[in-house]
Amino acid sequence: MASAINIVAGGGSYLTLPLLIFTGLPPVVANGTNRVGILVGNLVGSYRFAREGRLRPSDLLYYCVPATLGGLGGAYIATKMDNDTLRICLAVLMLFGSWTVISRPAPPEGETEPEPQPKKSFPLFVGVGTYAGFIQAGTGFFALAASGLLGFSLKRGNAIKTLMNLCLTVPALYLFAVKGMVVWSAGISLAAGMSLGSWAGVRLSQDSKPQHLKKMVAAAILVSAVALVYPMLPI
Repeated sequence: MASAINIVAGGGSYLTLPLLIFTGLPPVVANGTNRVGILVGNLVGSYRFAREGRLRPSDLLYYCVPATLGGLGGAYIATKMDNDTLRICLAVLMLFGSWTVISRPAPPEGETEPEPQPKKSFPLFVGVGTYAGFIQAGTGFFALAASGLLGFSLKRGNAIKTLMNLCLTVPALYLFAVKGMVVWSAGISLAAGMSLGSWAGVRLSQDSKPQHLKKMVAAAILVSAVALVYPMLPI
């Protein structure tokens, strides 16, 4: 479900990352393990988008390369954080994310293909990639906002977002794995579910209106954020 929601409207990791923590994984390990599901889910999604002709070879250069560079930096920062700090960061970002889900404007509709704008796309996607490498949750919102600023429709923006996530997750996952911050059994289980969700999500993204999911996703994010910080309260 989280992966299908992620393809259609973004925010899937706001659900999967707390889920991994609630099953008993330390936050820094959950952050690394979550990337296994992200990798497989976006691999399936990118394959489907490519089959439908929504991806271009130039997407790798203008959007995926800068996002991957930023992702390495963000993942490195995440591996240096302790569990309590990361838990607080995640809760704060999730509260911000619940507001973003409701308030963010939709990218432009239509099928126009804007000209590449490297001077704008490079810093935009380095920033998106840095955030994705650090925490991943909510990356879709920022990626769609960046693609919207460049003039892409929602359908093309979703395709670019999915391929971008695939590319930047490969080195980020490697870095987390080298640091011993990946539980592969949990990650593979998550990946199996996310691959099915991504397959369904691409189909849903053709006809679905993302705003129909906004309130439901925002409510789930808000509940998860409160549950994350509850164990740390002095009660």
